Amino acid sequence: MKCAVVLVGLLVCAGSGDAAAASCLRPQEYFARHNLSADDNDGPGPVCGGQCCGRRRETELKVSLKRMMEDRAISATRPIAELLLATRRTLQEHLTALSHQSQNKTSVLFLQLYRVHASRARGPLSALYDDIRILLRSDERETNVDMISSPPKDLAASTRKFFRDIFPVAYQNILKLDAKQFTPEYEACLQDAYDAVKPFGEVPQQLGSSLSRSMEAARVLLQVLAVGASALTASEQLLVTSNEECQNKILIAAGCAHCKGYDVSPCQHYCLNIARGCIGSLVSELEAPWAGYVEGVERVARADADAALRALDARVSEAIMHALENHAVLEKKVRQECGSPTTLDVTGLTAPTPTPGAARRDALRAPPPDTELLQFAATLAASKKLFSGLADKLCDESEFANEGNTECWNGETVGEYTKPLVASASNSDQKYNPEITSGVKQDLRVAALGDKLRQARQLLVSHSWGTPPAAEAFMQGDEAGDEGSGSGRSYTDDDAAYDAEGSGEEGSGAQDVGSKTFVREENTYSSTEKTSAGTRSRPLLALTFVVAISRITSCFF
Repeated sequence: MKCAVVLVGLLVCAGSGDAAAASCLRPQEYFARHNLSADDNDGPGPVCGGQCCGRRRETELKVSLKRMMEDRAISATRPIAELLLATRRTLQEHLTALSHQSQNKTSVLFLQLYRVHASRARGPLSALYDDIRILLRSDERETNVDMISSPPKDLAASTRKFFRDIFPVAYQNILKLDAKQFTPEYEACLQDAYDAVKPFGEVPQQLGSSLSRSMEAARVLLQVLAVGASALTASEQLLVTSNEECQNKILIAAGCAHCKGYDVSPCQHYCLNIARGCIGSLVSELEAPWAGYVEGVERVARADADAALRALDARVSEAIMHALENHAVLEKKVRQECGSPTTLDVTGLTAPTPTPGAARRDALRAPPPDTELLQFAATLAASKKLFSGLADKLCDESEFANEGNTECWNGETVGEYTKPLVASASNSDQKYNPEITSGVKQDLRVAALGDKLRQARQLLVSHSWGTPPAAEAFMQGDEAGDEGSGSGRSYTDDDAAYDAEGSGEEGSGAQDVGSKTFVREENTYSSTEKTSAGTRSRPLLALTFVVAISRITSCFF
């Protein structure tokens, strides 16, 4: 009888062992996805205690799950950082190319107007455009907000110097001294008398002010895009600093069910509690600074640096036209300040040969990067809640969470998850998180990154035009029936033929002012209206952001 009992007992034990072994076949695909080695049979792991995971397999699974959750979290921030830098490079290259084309176009204007003396205006013109390009030359590695608080060049002063330096050439042209040149002493007197004489009227001051503001806003935007990318990169370092408790919590939530032989995902609320407490809380305090940063970028992206560069040669033409139209008053003021002109004979001067084809092109051929800007606007606007939703995105994947809270892994068994769901990933809410017992410690690096983003926003807002955000402006304009709510941009086949000269004079008209022939250009810049002294054309970047934010981002909210 005793032998029979022992035999039955052995059969029962063998049967239960076979059942345990059979249950471990179900999660094998899960273990294979994590590249886990075969079970080491050295006893159950210390955390899960399941029959399908020995100590070594459990340790490997813990490391794999931690890395996977961190990678998934980082994958939400890294594309935005890369987009910020790519957009920055696109804008920088576009504006720099546009500045070269504008410079060449203005050079042709001087060549047509000043002929043999046009070369004397080349130096002042190069100096002005060099200063413009210095503002656009910031390095994307310079991510300290304090470094960009003051511009490297004052374009208002650069513009004043440019007009002051070309005044002697302009005045010589007014007096029709083609074969003569002022003495150095008389030229110096003309430059000293520039402020008193005001030969170009108010145009230099207006141009200097608008050019300085628009280009400085563009410079700040370029630099702050790098600041944002740097902040996102730094946040990646924060996402890999989970403590030992959280590493165990992640293992229990996403791995222990499989170690116990279940092929089932964690309950939805269980996953959210773990993710919000262990992943989201690490960067949740960046939510408000980041949203403010995005709003600031949207405002400064409305700056009209593109339109300002396209209109620059027309404003120079306007200034010269003012001097020609008021030549009688100008001559009287100059004689009061410097007396009669003293000149030197100049021989052997010949006018340079114009660039072939330059006389038929009328606009700058540097099409704005509309596609890139539209994509940038849509993605950036959708990322305002980046850090608050970072943890929740992890639980949208079937491997990390079930769709509901019944018949799922609740941390102990397959069943229902009944614990309350923590409201958010914010640090203040974690004291109500039923899955986190040690609390969340504030990381000083988070505070530093938040301060950097806030400073960047303040700098952006200080350089904005004070207009509503793009989406609001678009809705107002659309309701009011504004024309040109779309890009309205068109380019002809001749665009492709635009060469390195970057100049064009098609449609130029000649006006006879005071017996002096003056070439006046009617610039038709595709979607940019010609501006007067008191008005501005609709900014190019504003238009692209308006379209993007109002029409594309609606699908995100």
